[in-house]
Amino acid sequence: MLSRGDNRLGYGGRMATIAVAGGGMCGMAAAMMLADDGHEVTVFERDPQSPPTDPNGAFHDWQRRSVAQFGLAHWLHARGTSILREQLPAVYDGLVEHGGYRFNLVKYLLSLMPDVEVTPDDDRFDLVTARRSTIEWSTAQAADAHPGVTVRRGEPIAGLLATNGSDGTPHVTGLRLTSGEVFDADLVVDATGRRSPTSDWLAEIGTVAPLDHAEDSGFAYYGRYFRSVDGSMPAIIGPLLGPYGSFSILTLPADDNTWAVTLYGLADDKALRRFRDQEVYDRVVTACPLHAHWLDGEPITEIKSMAGVVDRHREFVVDGAPIVTGMLSVGDASSCTNPSLGRGISLGLMHVEVMRDCIRDHLDDPHALALAFHDRSDAEITPWHDATVTTDRRRVSDMRIFRDGGTPVPSPEETIADTLQGAVLIDPEITRAFGEVFSCLTTADEVMARPGLIERVMGLADQVDFRPAPGPDRAQLLELVE
Repeated sequence: MLSRGDNRLGYGGRMATIAVAGGGMCGMAAAMMLADDGHEVTVFERDPQSPPTDPNGAFHDWQRRSVAQFGLAHWLHARGTSILREQLPAVYDGLVEHGGYRFNLVKYLLSLMPDVEVTPDDDRFDLVTARRSTIEWSTAQAADAHPGVTVRRGEPIAGLLATNGSDGTPHVTGLRLTSGEVFDADLVVDATGRRSPTSDWLAEIGTVAPLDHAEDSGFAYYGRYFRSVDGSMPAIIGPLLGPYGSFSILTLPADDNTWAVTLYGLADDKALRRFRDQEVYDRVVTACPLHAHWLDGEPITEIKSMAGVVDRHREFVVDGAPIVTGMLSVGDASSCTNPSLGRGISLGLMHVEVMRDCIRDHLDDPHALALAFHDRSDAEITPWHDATVTTDRRRVSDMRIFRDGGTPVPSPEETIADTLQGAVLIDPEITRAFGEVFSCLTTADEVMARPGLIERVMGLADQVDFRPAPGPDRAQLLELVE
């Protein structure tokens, strides 16, 4: 990690004044990474409350209305963990110190296979995860103490300051606050999250509209947190994300002996809206033998729900030209997906790393910075977004077919993916390939392009058990919810 004032900076070490809009995970991470590169960074967060003194206070009492999924299930993949460990050690140490859940999927799966040994390279799959509130709390605590970072809470942003560049492209020069204050900056980082007002801000300064690819993922979530009564965590005997016909169960361990159990189905499946009823929720989970024991804890929240979850991707370069300079959008403000795969924060941290590298190389040339950031984001972040959307679309389609009494027929590509996932307890090479995708280390397309891997996967197809997990069919599900 570069220290403040390090002279290795690609832009020659010039200190910039940078404003970060949004004090969530990505905004705070961006602020700390950029401050480590020698910049003076101010974060503007609209929620007024400072982080409480401990993670449990953050979970129960911290009001974070700007974070839509603050109280719902959360996961931090190995890729995100490694970024925290290497770039933001104070955040990582805070998670470890306060009971973050350590897990390595590949080592766990290999332990279930006879005569298979773990290798040192398998450490790359290590992760530490926690409740979203705990991760946000640890990040906020670290940012408050970080040299070069100023956090201003309770400071809503009204819009952008801008001038016209030499080619007529609007160039952002700072922020306008709702208080009437203006804040001049060499660069604005837009980390305003899933509910980002970015497009409205840009329209007000006369930009061409960004390309906005958005669709409702189609899911509705109903989740609850539990705490262990004896210090033990539920055994993982089924997949963390288990599909059951027209609904799914998401079971995620978290910090301090807590975990979340989430049921989700189609947002327009009216019968399943009764998942928000505690008795119905308990009956459905209990009817799924691989996940029923996740209810064996003390409930520490009511059932919380979320719907209208949008998969959205914005592009700020149109027809080869930036629509704005002086502002870069990261994380959910640029690209957001539904949370069932748990990729949000990991991809956000990856995006912040991309942005920091581009700023190092192009800070003094706003036009080149905008283009470089677009190109790097398109190459390194967009494939993960697109893969998640493809997974969403398939699951929505399968749920609709099950709801209507049918059985989905996978395409050839889907059959390969299903076989790879089903073979994780048969072949260690396939276990590690699956682990790379699960951990956000390597995209599925890159993994499947490796010579001989598809043939290796399909050669095991007759050994894979494709039967669905034991649980209620659609008729039995309707009986449970009624």
